[in-house]
Amino acid sequence: MGDMIYQKLVDLIQDNADQLTKRLMRDILGREETKSYKTLPEKEVYWRVFDVYSRLDSWLSKDKEKGEIKLHYTELGKKRFHENIPLSDLVMTLLLIKRHLWIYVMENQFYDSSFELSRALELNNKVVLFFDRAIYFAVMGYEDEMRKSLNKAV
Repeated sequence: MGDMIYQKLVDLIQDNADQLTKRLMRDILGREETKSYKTLPEKEVYWRVFDVYSRLDSWLSKDKEKGEIKLHYTELGKKRFHENIPLSDLVMTLLLIKRHLWIYVMENQFYDSSFELSRALELNNKVVLFFDRAIYFAVMGYEDEMRKSLNKAV
């Protein structure tokens, strides 16, 4: 993948992580499908979203092991279970983070040639794969905690 286009996207995300986060927060806190996040302090929701955007560069880099993503998002799933965030709200939030990222890239007419567009689409595929993994691992962690909790109740 073209390193220049990759770096351009990373810079766009990192330079605008605050704006991206604020836009996404309005969406999360205004939706029925993610209403449980309204029970958390707004500042907490902000930092959770900001954390995903600000780390995206390291998550997408080749030196990141899949195991690190698994560990991080399995733990995230466990935490959300203990915060009584429904699994569907957690999944929708991760989907919205991914969706807002791509909308932002498109709005900023990030590419100026068909070559760059194809590179941007390649990168989008990497982002999609990352979020697919993140969602899967978050669900795994969530379900694991749910099973433990049900076993304690028996």
